[in-house]
Amino acid sequence: PVSCAWYPPINKEHFLLVANSEYKYKLLNATTKRCRKTLLGPTHGSHIQKIVNLGYPEDKHYIAFITEDKIGMTTLPLDGNPHNTTALLAHCDGASNVVACPHSRFLFTAGGKVCRMWEVNPEVLHATAALGGSGLAPFYQLLEGGKEGPLAKEMEEYFYYSQMRSQSVATTEHRKVGQYVALEEVPNIMRALGFYPTELQVQDMINEVKFSQYVDTGKTVSEVDLETLIKLYCNHRPVFGLPLYKVYDAFSTLAGAEGCGRIDRGLLLSLLQNKGEHISEPELAEYLASLLELYGSATNKEDKMSSVPAAEASTTLEKVLPEVIDADMFTGHVLGFMPAAMAE
Repeated sequence: PVSCAWYPPINKEHFLLVANSEYKYKLLNATTKRCRKTLLGPTHGSHIQKIVNLGYPEDKHYIAFITEDKIGMTTLPLDGNPHNTTALLAHCDGASNVVACPHSRFLFTAGGKVCRMWEVNPEVLHATAALGGSGLAPFYQLLEGGKEGPLAKEMEEYFYYSQMRSQSVATTEHRKVGQYVALEEVPNIMRALGFYPTELQVQDMINEVKFSQYVDTGKTVSEVDLETLIKLYCNHRPVFGLPLYKVYDAFSTLAGAEGCGRIDRGLLLSLLQNKGEHISEPELAEYLASLLELYGSATNKEDKMSSVPAAEASTTLEKVLPEVIDADMFTGHVLGFMPAAMAE
């Protein structure tokens, strides 16, 4: 987290707005502090440095922000639409602070030895949003290839396949394909699309949809449509891919100064189990065995893994993994990533 502010009271539920260094906004329940929504933030150069509320007449609400060198505005409510945000260069030497006057007609920024005064003109922001389109159009623009691109088509195919999967794939009976998919299938679709959320991120996604209508209706949601799925994907996936240098930096940090980016197998397996999100030894053995395809192809390895004792799987992993592991071996051999693709 890099900045926070009270979210204007435009909903029945009260939120705390948090901006983080991953170009995301998070809405936290003001009472429980639970994450209720994750949204795509501005991607104008660097991440947000500070956000401030702009209360406005006629029940119109905006937030202003500064990045490393820019000042910008976003119209509310937040939904992840990038066209609801506009920004321009404020300080070439870097912006350090932004404040709004009491009536929100002017903004003041500081950077270097300069202080600037800006007049707020929401009409420009509305014009920018109108040019970006309505409905799902702005979100399709966030997908590689747009609405007719391969990613959008693939997402649609996974959406309908998940409906078949929830009704059992291995059956000859008539299946019903509708406009909704079970909420529990959302993490599987995300992983199939190449976005691998952590368990915490999975829980945030499920809770975001599950309780989206609870304040208004008192009921939870158990299904999602394609429109909601696309918005979830655009808002939750990382803005930028995983660059190869981050993998090398992680191995260098874990190995220490004397490790030269190489980690002992036992230490790496221990770190994977005990640092970050907890993974038990049987789970770790199952995950790595699946990645290394120790028990056959994807069509039958789940059944085979479920019948393999954890001790046997762990012993097998010790035989397959070398005693010393470096970043190249882990990304290429274990994860199956191509270094050239990760560097793009």
